[in-house]
This record gives sequence, C-alpha cells and structure tokens, in this order.
Amino acid sequence: MMKMNVLRLAGVTALAAMAGQAMGQASNSCATATLITPGAYNGTTVGSTRDGTGSCGNSNSSPDVWYRITSAERKQLTVTTCAAAGFDTVLSLFTACGGTELACNDDACDLKSSVSAIIEAGQTIYIRVAGFGGATGTFTLTATLGTAPPPPSTGPDIIVGDLPNISRYTPVGGVQAYAVGTTSCNAGDAPVQWTSGNNQHPVIGQNMYRLKDGRFEQIGASWVKHGFASLNQNLCGSCVSPPGGGSQLGVNCSDPYDSGLNGSQGGLGPRSQINATTGAFPYPPANPSIADTTSRRIRVLTTDVANAGSRYFVEGHYIAADDATWGNGLNNASWREITFASANSTPALTGTTRRREAAIFAWREIDPSVTIVNADYVGSGETARFHVGAKVTNLGNGTWKYTYSVHNMNSDRAGASFSMPKGNGVLATNPYFKDVITHPDEPYNGNDWIFNASGNSIGWSTDQTFAQNPNANALRWGMMYTYEFVANTPPETGAVTIGLFKPGASGEVNSVSVDLPIPSAVPCRADFDGDGFVDFFDFDSFVECFEGGACPPGKTADFDGDGFVDFFDFDAFVALFEAGC
Repeated sequence: MMKMNVLRLAGVTALAAMAGQAMGQASNSCATATLITPGAYNGTTVGSTRDGTGSCGNSNSSPDVWYRITSAERKQLTVTTCAAAGFDTVLSLFTACGGTELACNDDACDLKSSVSAIIEAGQTIYIRVAGFGGATGTFTLTATLGTAPPPPSTGPDIIVGDLPNISRYTPVGGVQAYAVGTTSCNAGDAPVQWTSGNNQHPVIGQNMYRLKDGRFEQIGASWVKHGFASLNQNLCGSCVSPPGGGSQLGVNCSDPYDSGLNGSQGGLGPRSQINATTGAFPYPPANPSIADTTSRRIRVLTTDVANAGSRYFVEGHYIAADDATWGNGLNNASWREITFASANSTPALTGTTRRREAAIFAWREIDPSVTIVNADYVGSGETARFHVGAKVTNLGNGTWKYTYSVHNMNSDRAGASFSMPKGNGVLATNPYFKDVITHPDEPYNGNDWIFNASGNSIGWSTDQTFAQNPNANALRWGMMYTYEFVANTPPETGAVTIGLFKPGASGEVNSVSVDLPIPSAVPCRADFDGDGFVDFFDFDSFVECFEGGACPPGKTADFDGDGFVDFFDFDAFVALFEAGC
C-alpha cells in the first residue's frame, strides 16, 4: 500500500511503474521511455539504435536507451551507472524528447557516469543512456531523489574567487585590447552545471574601469567567455568532487580560466545574446568574423589608459542560470586594481581580488564620501539590480558638482533614463556623460544619451525608445554609465530614478527609484503659507498678514525687507506670486 501511495504522489500509475521495474530494460525510443521511480535498474544498449544526442562523451551518434522519472516534490535527481557498467557510459538528462539538455557526463567514476539536476514538482525528466564513441554494453542505472537545497542562500552560488592575471594584445586604430583571468568558485551547497557544447554553463564578462578627477567610469568591456569543462580545484575551500565530474563545479570547488583562455577570440560570444536576469542564452553563440586583435576582447581607447593621476581596475562577472534559479545572481562579480607603466604596456595587477563586489565599490573604498545604493526590482521572477553611486563636491564658488555612476548588474530590461527632480531655483549646467566603447559586431548603437534640465527634472535618456529602436544605446547588463553636472544649490536627499528600456510583463514596474544626494530647491518666497504649493491660500495668507492679522511662523508682511510694511511689499509679493514663485 505504501508503494502505491508513493506512485500516486509521483503522478504515475502503479501498473506502468511496476512494468518498467519488472522489465528492467529502458526503451529504445524516447517517446516511449520507461517510467521509473528511485531505485536500481539493469539494462543494455546492445542492439539499440540512436534516438537522441548528447553534448559530451562523443555520444551524438551512439546507440541509446531511455528512461523517464517524475516527482511530486521539488527534488535533486541523481542518476548514475557507477554501481556497474560493462562499457564506457554517457548519461544525459533532458526536459523532454528533443528538449533542453539539463546535464551530461562521460567519466565521473572511471569510465562510468553520474549526472544531477533539480526536478520540479510534477516535472518529468528524460534519461538517455549511451556510450562513448558508439560503445554499447550492459549497465546498472541507479536513480535517487534527494532533498533539494532551498533558495536563496544555498544551492549553486558562483563567485569570482580571484583575478590572477591580465593579457594585452596589439592595439588597432587607437583602441587597446586586454583580457583578464578569472578563477570561479562555487560558494553554494550543490553542484553548478558546467557543460560544454550547450547552454548549461556560465558565461564570463570582463570589464575595465578608471577613477579620474573624482569620476568613476567604465572604459572597456569584453564579449563573454563561454564556460566548458571544470577542473574542480581548491582555491576557495576543500573541493567536494561533483557527481558530474568536469561537467559540474562542485561545492567549494574552483575552476581557473587564465587571461590567455579568456582572451581566446574563438571562445567569446556576444553579450547581446545573454539574459543576465535569468541566465538564459542560445547556443552556439553568434560567430561573426573576427576583424582584428581587438575583436571580442576588452576594448579600451588608448586615450583612456595611463592617464596621470588616475587609478584603474578590472572586473570579472559570471552569469549562470543556476545562480539565477537559486536567487544568487547578485554577488558574482569581483574586482582588482591594476597599474599602467604606459599606454603601450601590459598593466600589472596590484592588491587583492575583492570578492563578491562589483567594481563600482572600489570608488567608495577609495573615497568614503561616495554613497552607493542598490536599486532592485523583480523581473522574470528574479531580482534584477542596478548599483547607483553618488558624489557631491563643493566647488567653493557657490556651486556644487554632482557625479553619479549607474552599474547594471543583471537587468535584462536595461536602463533608458537617469533622472531626479529639479527644485525651484536650481540651475544645472556643464553636463557630462560617459558610456562604454562599443563592440562593432554587437547590434547596439553608441549614441550618447541626451541631457535635459529645462523642465522640472534633471537627467539623461537614450535618443530612442525601445519601440523606436530595440538596439538603441541602453544601459545593458555588465555596463556602467557616468553622469555629472554642476548646480547652484547644496545637496539634500531626494529620489533618483532609473527608467527601464525594455517593456516588462503585465504588472511589472517601468522604473526603479532610490534616495541619494540631489540639488536642493531654493525656498519659494511666494509659498507664503509654507505648504509646498503656490496658490490662492498663499495670497489670502499674505493679505491677512499685510492687514495686521496673523502671519505664518517666520513670515512677515515686510516682503521687500526695507523695514516698512507698505504697498511696495504688496507689489513685491504679487510679482513673485504671478511668476509662480
């Protein structure tokens, strides 16, 4: 009876499950895959034909057989042939026949295999058993359903454990090219998929920044390196070898990609294909021709490097679907300082890697007067984040310089505008805008954002909306734009707003706001009753005060300040009232 209840909970019929167990042999066809429950099953691929493909173990053309399994609860499925197999096995897990491959493994235990994936409640996962290079033979397949680690603090959690080296390449036409080595670590408590040949692996962005004249600016960005086999080393702790071997990054394990590998142009794909909020991307990536030595690498204008009095930084940034699924996609960037001897020299790494911090936090570490806040919203069921930094400098002549940097950590919807209210009497001049040098093979244009301070707000926006041009110069993921202006009033705390570029789903926000220093308003003297509005209540209040009645606290009918209350005061008030302030 217990067995029947388990089968009902799994959403399957007892008859089908018992028949599959009695046979012990998987189906030759995915469409009729044998339904199993957790347990051990003897089978063979001898005499079978090929009905699918696998991304690992040279198994695309190998004969295969199929099982399927369903769970009533969210579980971690592990499937292995480690108990016994008479040939070099290859295991793959799929969402459906012809669906997405969740995991693939060739050699986890000698020549036998083991794979793991999360199975959601009510989901069916299809199991392909094949052999390396066409090999066939007998096997014992063991399937287990373990407790899946709950989000958000556990589960897969990729971080950048180290930025160990940097490479420089031959410049072309005033553009330098670099690559940064990245060593990743799994700080979670479950393996991360690291499968080559499909989209079940992380991608890695590389960036360069400069601190100059109080401004923190991004000066370069690469395409993304696509991960492949993991070496499962021990940089970040005692590595727990994962069941998937090199197709997974185990708990506490690390995987090094040096700068030469991250700079290998053939292994880099467009950022534009990556949804950084969900970690999804198509595979294989687009592969336009490589134009020159700067293509796909960190491209930086020669005029932006080795500037006197400047400091420089590099950043590695991993994006992975596993991280997004477990709510851990907001701590997977790290930074490190570099130094330049000259514009035409390879920069040198200095200091240590600051783990789990985007490079914008170097600005605050060096200059404590900088404020940095997170601007979060929920999109696609996941949290997306912008980092917003602000610095206000008193120029000593009755003006203040307002400098802001906005870093898009993982928002696929991107940023279309950056703005703040403009209070009464505020004058905003000397606007400055800095974006990132474009990659010619990406579809986005590089048009500067447009500054506007003529109405009731101060801000910048793209020159085209998403509806007008989906490839306008929006603030895409992994990018940081810097904005600056000079104002005639000191700072106060107020809302700055990032308008989102891509439309969201029904009910999702179109902007996100946070409190930061902004220019304060000049007090409006025509607001005589002090309620924040200029209206006839102010007129009535002034008249009452002028005629000798009650005056609002701190107010006087001597509006022109000459020491007398007369019609000159009345005229002065009316003039400001009619002007709106």
